[in-house]
Amino acid sequence: MKCMFESCSKAIAYAGERKSFALYHSESSNPDPAIHIHECCEIFFCLSGGKNFLIGGQLYDVSPNDVFVINQYEGHKITYREDEKFERYVFQISPEFIYGQSSGKTDLAKCFYPHEGGFDHRRSLPAEAAEKLKGKIELLGGDFGYGDDLLKRQIMIEILVEINRAFMTSEDVSSASSSEAVRLAIDYINANYNAPLTLDKVARSAYLSVNQLCRLFSKYCGTTVAKYIVSKRISEAKKLLASGHSVSETASMCGFGDYSAFMRVFKKNVGMTPGKYKNLAE
Repeated sequence: MKCMFESCSKAIAYAGERKSFALYHSESSNPDPAIHIHECCEIFFCLSGGKNFLIGGQLYDVSPNDVFVINQYEGHKITYREDEKFERYVFQISPEFIYGQSSGKTDLAKCFYPHEGGFDHRRSLPAEAAEKLKGKIELLGGDFGYGDDLLKRQIMIEILVEINRAFMTSEDVSSASSSEAVRLAIDYINANYNAPLTLDKVARSAYLSVNQLCRLFSKYCGTTVAKYIVSKRISEAKKLLASGHSVSETASMCGFGDYSAFMRVFKKNVGMTPGKYKNLAE
């Protein structure tokens, strides 16, 4: 059973098509330059070289041995330090696989979704726990011969159990933003994505000029304010469509004043029309 892939996009495609899981490992500084949203849940294990990670509406500093969890509704983008090797393991896991391996007593999806009291996408693993996780991951790259698929599935379940245990530990729920001004801008967008937004409005919310806002947002988030707004709106649109709202209701509720613009932007970011996504999600 093949688990390791040479690109994140191939891992996403494999896990999504087979309702399974796949893994991407890289030491090169070539993360996706765009904010992306996909139909897999993701575990991102950073070994070195990370800088900032934008997930949903939160901005995190990144350190070696940090583990991040991301669900299928959250836009995300990581930036890296250009003068360092950027090593990471990235799991792409179909939600169907996660729920299928869960039991009545053990919900393996628990760590991926917000819960009462707030939600922190990051846990910093102790050195021993990080080495243990790395060892299990490396087993997935081998070949067990007879029973290979079953043994790798068992290893993946063990990894999901350990990640959930790590996220059950008490830890302050904090976005650990690298810039208070950028955090204020993100908070404003998250609260007002369903209304008309301009750079001037967002800048004023963070007590910045438009030029300052654009420069700091690019520095800390690795993307533009406009692209983040689109990502936030598409992320919310996916949730609404999956919960039964019509395409026209969703467009209006997510701040798209123009229905045709919503159709075009959604298809560009998700890879299918809102109507098709709604039918598949229901």
